Amino acid sequence: MVEWISSLDDPRVAFYRNLRERTLRGESIFLAEGKVVTERLLQSNYPVESLLVAEPYADQFASLVPPEIPIYVTDQALLEQIVGFKYHQGVLAAGRRLPEATFPQVMEAVGQRHPIRLVICPEVTKPENLGLIFRNAAAFDLDAVILGPQACDPLSRRVLRVSMGAVLFTTFGRSRDLRRDLSLLREQYGISLVAAVVDRGAEKLQDFSWPSRVALIVGGEFYGLPADFITAADFRVTIPMSDKVDSLNLGVATGIFAYEMTRNVFGGNRRENPGTNVELSHKS
Repeated sequence: MVEWISSLDDPRVAFYRNLRERTLRGESIFLAEGKVVTERLLQSNYPVESLLVAEPYADQFASLVPPEIPIYVTDQALLEQIVGFKYHQGVLAAGRRLPEATFPQVMEAVGQRHPIRLVICPEVTKPENLGLIFRNAAAFDLDAVILGPQACDPLSRRVLRVSMGAVLFTTFGRSRDLRRDLSLLREQYGISLVAAVVDRGAEKLQDFSWPSRVALIVGGEFYGLPADFITAADFRVTIPMSDKVDSLNLGVATGIFAYEMTRNVFGGNRRENPGTNVELSHKS
């Protein structure tokens, strides 16, 4: 349903107003920015509340959006006034959050897969890095991403943007007690724990033989993995580097690990619809 917006104060676009000055964490609605992320939102299990588009995009999205979802159309200048900053992508959408899956729900959905590949993020707090981790998880067909209590919001604007919407198609959940749940991964599900570390004494990535059921634990941006997470792991693995740098960006390093741990798993054949959240949530 296409509706024209001619006023900055129109209550129908209140959600989109002054986005730069707002944080959407804790709200029931999240924001998708740009054509690609909006299209992926429309293809996902997340309910869509509305779209706000510049006039040149109206016809394109009118053909993609069910008639019950409003598409608010305006000119480019007014769109930028509404959002509060220069915005050249011309398309935004409001999605409704679903209840964030818990660790038991994630494992109920994926725990019996064989092989199984997980990424564990105890305290990744930079949205850019979490976005890259989700993009890597989608690219390399990982089964799920498990977040610790301190990890940032996976549906934040920046995570969604950096991941190119991969969050919307990746099974993920949050653990309330990650140390306990790591023990459950090993004891209940037979999953080996691999700590990604910067340590010349650890096993080199190119020499490591990946178990068929494995969870990669990646550290935070500033201090890496806490010592007790490293101790809890079955293996410590490192990416060899020259002396010119002391570490890699977390998102880059996770991508390298993800490639290596999936390189021989599927014999070059990927699942047709990797990492969807269909097991965990459905549109009402």
